[in-house]
Amino acid sequence: MSLGVPLALLCVLFYSVLRFAVWTPRGGPSLERIRKHALWTGVIAWAFSSLSAAGQAGISHYGQSTESMEPWGLIRWTALLTPVAAVLIIHTIGQATWPAPKSAKRKASLEFRRVRDYVEPALGWTVLGVFLVSAAVMPFVAAARSFGAIDRPAPGSVGLWTLGRVDGWAMAIALSSALVLLAAGTLLVMRLIASRRSLEALSPKQNNTLRVIGMNRLLRVSATVASGLSAIAGNYLVQPVPGSDVLSYTNWLGLVNMAVLVTMLFWKPPTLDPVSPFKSVPLAAAEQPSRESVAAAKLMDSTVVVLIPAMAAGVLLGLVVRPWLGSMGIVTATLACMVLAHLALEWVLKRNYSVRRHSGVGRTVTLTGALPRYTWAAFGLSAMGLAGAFVYASAVATGTTPLRWDGSPNPIAIYWVTSLLAAFILLAGAAAMWFVLTRPELHQVPAALDDTLRRRSLFRIARTVASCWFALAGLLLSMAGPPTSTNPLAPQFDPGALAALCFALSLMLLFLPARGYTPADFAPPAPVQSSNTSPSK
Repeated sequence: MSLGVPLALLCVLFYSVLRFAVWTPRGGPSLERIRKHALWTGVIAWAFSSLSAAGQAGISHYGQSTESMEPWGLIRWTALLTPVAAVLIIHTIGQATWPAPKSAKRKASLEFRRVRDYVEPALGWTVLGVFLVSAAVMPFVAAARSFGAIDRPAPGSVGLWTLGRVDGWAMAIALSSALVLLAAGTLLVMRLIASRRSLEALSPKQNNTLRVIGMNRLLRVSATVASGLSAIAGNYLVQPVPGSDVLSYTNWLGLVNMAVLVTMLFWKPPTLDPVSPFKSVPLAAAEQPSRESVAAAKLMDSTVVVLIPAMAAGVLLGLVVRPWLGSMGIVTATLACMVLAHLALEWVLKRNYSVRRHSGVGRTVTLTGALPRYTWAAFGLSAMGLAGAFVYASAVATGTTPLRWDGSPNPIAIYWVTSLLAAFILLAGAAAMWFVLTRPELHQVPAALDDTLRRRSLFRIARTVASCWFALAGLLLSMAGPPTSTNPLAPQFDPGALAALCFALSLMLLFLPARGYTPADFAPPAPVQSSNTSPSK
């Protein structure tokens, strides 16, 4: 099984958790939820678009049937058609699952929408060119002749080629069917995007921008799949005949496919701009908060600006200590620098916006429910996973350094290094959390927003620590090796699968979104009613 299918299923699982457990709205659909829905529709469709399993379609090995009357068995129909159908179905589902209207009355719109009004001209012509090039390759495939595979290279031949291929007309039918299905389905989904109802939470301009974004993501992934079909055709055409003197060959269409893939990957869609300066505030209830609230919220939302340099610094630090700590040091140093980046943002927030302690102004900060319950569950699972990895590694230890360990040559280094790094990331997270809880309140910022900023920082720090523990558990399991068993028929424990699960959980935790803002966070505090009711003189 190729890596594409498990990756796609992991994306679906991750999105399901986010959609139904994290993004569940209470105050109506928000712009941020609409953005994430559009983004994840494209991400999941991209994950399912892999044609790697069909890369050897039409190519036969020795012993497989290559008779001209039976060419269909060597064409991987499922691997060819499944990605095409998956891309179209996912985008169709994405357009059908926008937030439903809440009001009893719907506003009718009589505007006439054409598909080309929502297609960016440069992207549209580029995608059309990719489809035309892929279609132009099919006649050459149909004209290709088949040849059979051989058991071993022919005596005296320079080349070592033994593979065969099916008749070209059969291969051309299979690839053309997938290409026609992709083109027709893309046109139908484009029509669906243009004709779908407008979302009541968005303005007309935002609805049009959202349609342009949907067209952009659909066309980019469709162009990638079409280019992939031509790359499969190129691999079929350049196969050398067994016994020929060809020393090497190049699939030029495969190189073109890589260029198209990179181009479409970095072709950004337009931005869905909010009406209010806060992307998570429901559009129907946007407030006008103070300038300090705007600045503080934007500062704490600029985590990417500091996380990327922090991760780069962590990787460099991990490479320096790799002779002693191995690959565990790289992972822990990177995540620890991310924790320190959140701490740095809190320090900047305290320096620029906090009320000074000696001013006599302020309040005692008490946070109830500072972390979501599933964060504590993640802590517990990561701790149990790391403890279980220790127990397993100790059970299968043979007194020598594991083959996959690249750190200190001491046989017990894998244990003390893991313990040291797990304690280090925990202490770094605890120190950062203590700073968040003890910093003074913000000046001219509502108390609700101040508490929300603290909760968001605590959540980001906690998820990073739990993610690091899961990653350490996965590394420990992958380095320990399989257990030894005297009974080969007994069920065998696969540490690699459990390590992969730990890595997947680590990534899911690392990218879990923090709690969004609500209108109540930016609302000014209610005036305090005076208790003096004595009549005025």
